[in-house]
Amino acid sequence: MRLNSITLTSVAALLSSVSGLAHTAARSASSPSCFPFGAEAKLNANLQPPRVSREEWWCPQSDFYGFLGFSFPFQFTNEDFEVSSISSHMQQMKRQFGATMIRMYIPESYTTQLWENVLEATILNNMGVVVQVAFPISGNDLSWEKVLETTLFETLANSKYSKIAPYVIYAAEYLNEPVGDCDMCAPGSAGNASEPASVKNLTMGMSDFRNKMNKFGIPAGISEDWDRPNLMSGAPGSDGLGVGLGPVGKALVPVLDFIHAHVMAYYHNIQVDDAWTYTANQVLWYKKYLPQFPLIISEMMWATGYNVLHAGGYITGFAIAEVSVADYTKFWKTVDANCVFLKEHNTAYFIHAWRQEGTLNMLQNDGSVVIPNWKPKKWC
Repeated sequence: MRLNSITLTSVAALLSSVSGLAHTAARSASSPSCFPFGAEAKLNANLQPPRVSREEWWCPQSDFYGFLGFSFPFQFTNEDFEVSSISSHMQQMKRQFGATMIRMYIPESYTTQLWENVLEATILNNMGVVVQVAFPISGNDLSWEKVLETTLFETLANSKYSKIAPYVIYAAEYLNEPVGDCDMCAPGSAGNASEPASVKNLTMGMSDFRNKMNKFGIPAGISEDWDRPNLMSGAPGSDGLGVGLGPVGKALVPVLDFIHAHVMAYYHNIQVDDAWTYTANQVLWYKKYLPQFPLIISEMMWATGYNVLHAGGYITGFAIAEVSVADYTKFWKTVDANCVFLKEHNTAYFIHAWRQEGTLNMLQNDGSVVIPNWKPKKWC
C-alpha cells in the first residue's frame, strides 16, 4: 500500500514522541571482529591487509544504521592535508562524537598524496572512509576531476596502500550532486540533465568509474539528492514527492552499487520543526522505490546562521529555513532521537559537515564544536 503524507507524518511524529522515553539497551556490532564497528577489528599499521576476505572484514549491512561520522571536506588545494593534521581531526571526531568513519568531500589535491595521507590517517585511527571524486567547486578548472580519478586509481593499484585500501575504503562516490549541478550535461543541452546526451554522459561516466572501483572490490555510486521531480524522481504526487523514478534516476539504477542520498530539508524550504518529518518521508521513499540498494544519507545538514556559501536563513534565496545554534542543535538531536526509525529502515548517516562549509560546520574556528558533550547514537 502506498503510504500517503498523512501516514508518514503520523509515523514520524510517533517516532519523535518516544525520544523522551528510556532508550533500549545499547548494543554492538554483529561480530566483534567486523570493521569498523567491532571492538576487535583493528587495521594494521604495517599496512598488511586482514587475513579475511573484504566481505568478511566489513560489518554486515544490517549494522549500518545511525551515526557514522562526518563529511570531511578537502576542498582547497592550499589546505594543510598532512597526515598529522588529518589524524588530529579524526581523533577529535572519535573522542567527542564516537565517529567510526569519515566521508571525503570535494577533495581538491591533484596528486596521489592526499589519498595516501587520508589512508594513512584512517589506518592510524582505525576508521573507515568513503572516498569521492568530484568536480571542483573552488574555481579550479573542471577538467581536474579526471585527474582526481586517475590519482585515486593509481593509489589503489600501485601505492604501498594498495593491498590494505579495500579494507579501509568502504565505498566510492562518483561526483557530488552531478544531476543538480548538471556537471555532466552535454553541450547544447541548455542545462537539462534529462536530455539524452546528458544522461548518456553521466551513466557512461558512472559505469566506467564503477567498473574500475569494482576491480578493487570497492562498490561505487553517486552522491545525490533524488528529491528532484521529473529528473531523479518521477512527477510529483499529491504529497509533493516524486512518484517512482524519473528518467535520470531510471537510467542510473543499472550502474549503481548503492544509494548515497542527500536528504536536505534545509535546501527544500522546510522549517526546523518539520525537518524530521521530511527526512523520514525521504527515507521511506528510497525504501519504496530503490529497495534493492543499501542506503546511507551522505549529506544532511542544518546551519547555525546565515551562510554566504549555502544560502539559508530568512533571506531571498533558494533555501529559506530557521538558522541558529539552537535550531542546529534541535535538528541534529531530533535526528538522533529517531535512531529506532533509522535502525528499522537500515539507514546510516553522516553529519555534513565537519569544516570548510561555513555555518554548516560542526567544528568552529577556535577548535570547539557547536554541540558539545553529545555523542549521537550508533546503536539503539
